[in-house]
Parts: sequence; structure tokens; C-alpha cells
Amino acid sequence: MSENKLVKTLADAGTLMALVAGVGYIGKKALKENFLGDPSSSVMNYLKFTGVLTGSMFLKTYLDDMKMLPKP
Repeated sequence: MSENKLVKTLADAGTLMALVAGVGYIGKKALKENFLGDPSSSVMNYLKFTGVLTGSMFLKTYLDDMKMLPKP
């Protein structure tokens, strides 16, 4: 029983670390871009805006489903 709990804890920690590393890498790349552009001014700005919005919604849903976020 404790072995399964240990494996699950390690898997959860590994998943969380991978998410943090990925978000950090993408955030570092995104900070080099211009954030003052209107999303409707070009296709790339619109795609970036849509990607960030979709990614944050997916991440929140995933963390809620895995019960990793604290209850408010």
C-alpha cells in the first residue's frame, strides 16, 4: 500500500515539476515579445492571445481535476 502511495506521490511531483519547467520556459520566451499589441492588430498577436488563454484554462482544469489546487 505505501509503495503505491510513494509511486503516486513521485509521479505527481514529477508532473508538477514538468509543468513548472514548461511554463517557465514558455514565459521566458514570451517576455521577449511585445505585449502592448492589440490582439486584433495581427494574426500572430491573436494566436498568442488565444494560446495563452487556452493554456491557462486547460492548466486550471487539469489541476482542479487532479486536486492539486487548494480549495478557496
